[in-house]
Amino acid sequence: MVSSRFIFKEGCGTASNACHWTVCYDNMLGIYTARVGFGGAGGSSVRLYQITKEIFDKVGTFEDDDYKSERLIATGRILYGCENSKYASGPDERVFDKNWRSLCPWVK
Repeated sequence: MVSSRFIFKEGCGTASNACHWTVCYDNMLGIYTARVGFGGAGGSSVRLYQITKEIFDKVGTFEDDDYKSERLIATGRILYGCENSKYASGPDERVFDKNWRSLCPWVK
């Protein structure tokens, strides 16, 4: 999917419990970022990363992508994470970079 500002790639690993991922190039800021998310019966999680062009180019190219793209994205710099378990009293939110919203304006 392409917009005037953002270029996206999306995918999901082949394992049944693999995460869905989205990587984005922001041509206005000149940076690459990523979102890795998972949702299941026990809860959900999301993590945001700043990644390199090399990571952006490589994700989604693996044959039998059992966690390979997900693990590659996780080698980037983590910006934000949130886990919400049905066993916890509420979401566990962690901010690693206070500017995560401005670095990932495409994340809703």
